[in-house]
This record gives sequence, C-alpha cells and structure tokens, in this order.
Amino acid sequence: MTRPYVIALFFGFVAAFLMGANSVIVRYLTGDLHGLQIAVFRLWIACGVIFVMLKLSGRRLSLFQLDRYTLLASTGFTLNYITFHIGLEHTSATNAMVLENTAPFFVLLFLVVAGVERVRWFDVLATCLALAGVYLTVRQDFNAGAGESLLGDFWELGAGISWAIFIVGSAGAVKQTRSTMDRMEVLLKILLPSAVVLSPSLLLYPLEASATDALLLVLLGVLSTAFGYYLWYEAMATVSTVTAALLAVLSVVFTFVIAYLALGEEMTPDILIGGALIITGVVLPGILNARLQPETTKDSTAVSENQD
Repeated sequence: MTRPYVIALFFGFVAAFLMGANSVIVRYLTGDLHGLQIAVFRLWIACGVIFVMLKLSGRRLSLFQLDRYTLLASTGFTLNYITFHIGLEHTSATNAMVLENTAPFFVLLFLVVAGVERVRWFDVLATCLALAGVYLTVRQDFNAGAGESLLGDFWELGAGISWAIFIVGSAGAVKQTRSTMDRMEVLLKILLPSAVVLSPSLLLYPLEASATDALLLVLLGVLSTAFGYYLWYEAMATVSTVTAALLAVLSVVFTFVIAYLALGEEMTPDILIGGALIITGVVLPGILNARLQPETTKDSTAVSENQD
C-alpha cells in the first residue's frame, strides 16, 4: 500500500472510532431524549462548527450551489436518519445495527448498475467478510422476529439502502474536490439541508435534557459528527467507494470496544472474531490492489514494447 493510502486508512480508522463512540453516547442519551432530537441537535452543532472553520479560513461559501452528487448524498443522509429512528421504535437496536450495515452490499449493487466506479472481485470478498463480521458481533442478540418487529426490520433495511445512497453520493462529490476545505464545504452542504428538514421533529417530543446531556450533545456534534465525518471524507478522497463504506462498518467494532471499556459490557469470542473479519475486509482491498498493480504495470509495459 502507498503512503497516501495508509494515511487515508488511518483517517478512516479514527473516523470509525469517533462514530463508534457516537453510538455509545447516543445509547446513553436516549434515556432522556428521543433519537430524532439527538440527531437534530448534533447536526446543527456540527454545521455550526464546520461553518466557523470555513469562515476562519477565509473561504467564500456558495451553500446553494449543489451538484447531483451532493444532492444525492444529502437525500440519502436525511432518509437514513428518518428510516433508522422510525425503525428503531419497532425493532431491537441489534437488528437495527445489522440491517443498517447492509449498506456496503447496496453500495456494490449501485456501483455495478450505474457503472460509475469499477468493482473488483476483492471488493466483493471484502464486503462479504465485513458483513459476516457484523453478524458475528451481534449474533447472540440478533432476532429475526415477525409481526411488529418485522415492520421495524423493513424500516432498518431502508436505512441500509439510504445509507448506501449517502455513501455513493458523498464519494462522487468528494472525488471532485481538491483540498480539505473543499471537502469540508461538501460536508456542510450535505448536513445543513438534513438539519433543516429534520428540525420540525423537535416539536413532536418534549425536551428534557440535563446539563450532562447538553455536554454530550456538544461532544457528539463536534467530535463524532463534524470531525468524524470530515476524517471519513479525507479517507474517501483516496480509497475506493467500497472501502469507504467498509470503514463506516468498522465503527461497529469500536462501538463494542468502547462499550466494553466504558460500560463494562461483555466481550465475547464472536465479537472478537467478527471484529477481525471487519478489519480484514477494510484493509484487504488496499493490500491486494497494491500487489496486483505492479503486475498490471508490467503487462502494460510488455504490450507497449511489443507494439514498438
């Protein structure tokens, strides 16, 4: 793997850690707040942080100039928040985690159908490994029940599809950027419309937040959302769309690690094996691509020499 690729993976791992911490904090906050309330507050805080950073950099913003990829990403992001939180009211958190993390499969499907990016055999293998890892980490609590639970599962499957739409749109927008500030502006253009669309949901539930809740919401907005997504976008600028999707899945591993360290939750062999499979899925494409690249270059050189 090249140095830029390794740095991109490092950014992706840090982003996954922040997203994993996000899951643990949200789990705590749901004791006082509704999921959509948490989502809206963290989005506005993140938008505020990114806006200030862009203005301090002296950048002139054009927030209403949205290309098709940014619109696609913002639509997917908004739909994900809606479907995930509605589904969570009708199914278990474990089912929600498994079904939302089917997103890499749908990313593969979208890329193959649209033909916007080459999908290689090891991308498919890496995705299968990661999905198997996700299932193993939550297998002991997974419930494929029927009735009302099944309705919730369909909503969570919709969350997986909409998350895939967000990833594909984000990747398309990020690939067109040239600098960090470009990518931060893209992120702001995606998060801001979602915050606006979701804000009316604040009227649906009473607000009962403590000082601790407020502090945790700020941490969610600044670290897990603003900087978490920023680092993920930095990784996305270098890695493939499939690997970017798998980096998001990696947050599942950190969720269980942080819950084990901070909350004393059990760490089972299934979780360890599942985590190893997910990490393998993340790093595998970069390793195999680096090994295949020299062979491709040699073949191209040989063909050129024969033509000469």
